[in-house]
Amino acid sequence: MCRSSITLACGHGHRGELRVARHLQSESREHKLLLWRRRSFGFRRLVRRIRLRLCGAGYSGNMLNGVAAVSASDVWAVGEICGYGNMQTLAEHWNGGKWQVISSPRPNHDDSTLVGVGAVSANDVWAVGNYQVQSVYQWNTLIEHWDGVRWSIVSSPNVSGADKNFLNAVAVVSPTDVWAVGYSEGATSATEVPLIEHYDGQSWRIVVSPFPKPSQFNALYGVTALAFNDVWAVGYANENSKGQNGQALIEHWDGARWSLVNSPIAGAATILCSIAAVSSSEIWAVGYIQTRAIQFTPVTEKWNGTSWSVVTPPNPGKVAQLFGVSSANGKVWTVGAYSTSPMSQGYMENPRTLIMQR
Repeated sequence: MCRSSITLACGHGHRGELRVARHLQSESREHKLLLWRRRSFGFRRLVRRIRLRLCGAGYSGNMLNGVAAVSASDVWAVGEICGYGNMQTLAEHWNGGKWQVISSPRPNHDDSTLVGVGAVSANDVWAVGNYQVQSVYQWNTLIEHWDGVRWSIVSSPNVSGADKNFLNAVAVVSPTDVWAVGYSEGATSATEVPLIEHYDGQSWRIVVSPFPKPSQFNALYGVTALAFNDVWAVGYANENSKGQNGQALIEHWDGARWSLVNSPIAGAATILCSIAAVSSSEIWAVGYIQTRAIQFTPVTEKWNGTSWSVVTPPNPGKVAQLFGVSSANGKVWTVGAYSTSPMSQGYMENPRTLIMQR
């Protein structure tokens, strides 16, 4: 029996294409990439086995966490290989005909992972994640850049006093305007606080981001950028002073500051994992609700230019989660996982891939 909390990631395609990459954990010594590629006639599953270097003792699997497309023949997917104690960054590239592993660095041989990726052009791609300082209870941000020839680590700041600094997603406006979001732990009285970083063409810096105090758990998982003064980030906040037991966290950048935007309460505990924009007056965020019975149901929220509202998606099984959303050719696609069985001890039993279009 398979028990998993599958994580999916999707990215924009071109010429009517959309790609969806799924995490696969394998005990073999090959990395198995499971990919769906959409053309006008529907989704087609592509399987590629890519030989990777051996991981040695403690090997546990390979994951792809994020995907971004420059064109139909220039797509990047990022993640990690090997397991805890020997975790290494993973970057794979699609050239229109095949996937290929491209070498990506990690700091000082520390456990490292890439979680999100965003593309400006063929020679300007950003990937974000984190790494654990070897033998120390300390996680720092990790940002890497592709210049058309190689991946290199770019210096990125960490919150002073925080023992955990995670970046989960990245979005680009231009070569001199890039945003990354995540969260940090340990620097304030709150357990987790949002972490937002900005690249101005020269360096990365931390930008102050709000959260609904007295919430103890606040994290950002998705970001989308429409213009220099129109950037959105979504995640989760556990502000339950009104008995709400957790709510979606939505923030907006207006060119000068980040501010909280009211989110409708969709369930007992709502988390938004991804966000995508069709236009400034049509933005979609997706995630899931954890009910009081510890069951997951999918959730989508829509921005109409004035406010956010819940748009109830179909639920194909007993439980479901949505992890990624993307827009292409005026349509919105979202991906995740579902099961025909109820959750068991916090796990989704026999999860299946889920793809929906609106």
